[in-house]
Amino acid sequence: MPKSFKAPTGTCDILPNDHDYITFVKKVFRHRFRQSGFRRITTPVFEETGTFERALGMGSEIIKRELYSFKDPRGRDFSLRPEVTAGVVRAFIEHEMYNQPLPVQLYYVERCFRFERPQTHTRREFWQFGAEIIGESDPSIDAQIIYLGHRILADLNIRDQCELKINTIGSPDDRQKYLEALANFYAGKERSLSPESREKLEQKRYFDLLTSHNEDEEILVKMAPKITEFLSPASREFFDETLAYINSFGIEYTIDPTLVRPMEYYSHTVFEFHEKTSGRKILVGGRYDGLLEKMGGPDLGGAGFAAGMQRIINLMQDRNVEVPQKDTLQIFVAATGPVAKKQALPLLVKLREIGRAHV
Repeated sequence: MPKSFKAPTGTCDILPNDHDYITFVKKVFRHRFRQSGFRRITTPVFEETGTFERALGMGSEIIKRELYSFKDPRGRDFSLRPEVTAGVVRAFIEHEMYNQPLPVQLYYVERCFRFERPQTHTRREFWQFGAEIIGESDPSIDAQIIYLGHRILADLNIRDQCELKINTIGSPDDRQKYLEALANFYAGKERSLSPESREKLEQKRYFDLLTSHNEDEEILVKMAPKITEFLSPASREFFDETLAYINSFGIEYTIDPTLVRPMEYYSHTVFEFHEKTSGRKILVGGRYDGLLEKMGGPDLGGAGFAAGMQRIINLMQDRNVEVPQKDTLQIFVAATGPVAKKQALPLLVKLREIGRAHV
């Protein structure tokens, strides 16, 4: 017997029934983005590896373990994108979009790739949609991004299944003071950490320690210093104003002082919508002031969010959310024998042209 082949580990085929959901989800978020003045952007599926190293930081888990990297025939280093924000910011700078009226509002629907251990709701190839508002540092922008995520989840009939958590990680100076406090707190507590967390501690990835799930580690997380204790007056004011705008929308949320984002480029507001029952992250985002300057562009602020298409669809299917199907049969043409078929086929073609019949 010849060898049979399967989709590579961590990938999947998108079958016709799955496309019914994908089509509906795309329609929903395209409507919301366009309604809010966003325009679509598409960046290459791979970038210079340095693009991601600069944006995400050399010490990040994504750069160290999850990049799909390769050399082209000329020996240049490229990587499949693990996320989209870095590419969008690179395009914003390269095409001098900062000369346009600001802020610039962009949205995307892209495939991403990460070499990580595949799980039920985690894949090595996945579709991601998201939005970026680049060019301003204003709390109202953060609130609008959060509202847009809230509205999309509501349109998809899964908002009631998700909880919104919000936090601030302050300015770079605030974070430096906080990281020093975390370093002092975890010093001498290595025995209470798993081997994986001890590795994070040795690599000074203190933020990553706050996402640990070991029982002893969760106790340490509750005891650890909180970023809110190290905020400057300006950072605290920024966060308070963001919350005031969100309150004006009437959106329910929880302030979670342990919420952080693993990517180096975030600052100030961070948030996530996660599934109430499982805790799975459905839609996440935040502010990334300083990223444009770090990438060689002007010192402008930015904020955005991203969501995994498959996680959203899985949640919709788990909650029996039905989506409309366009491929419904309206007229069925049957022909018995070759003579009848010669008469029926032109009729079938004409009906299809006016949208009345399907195979």
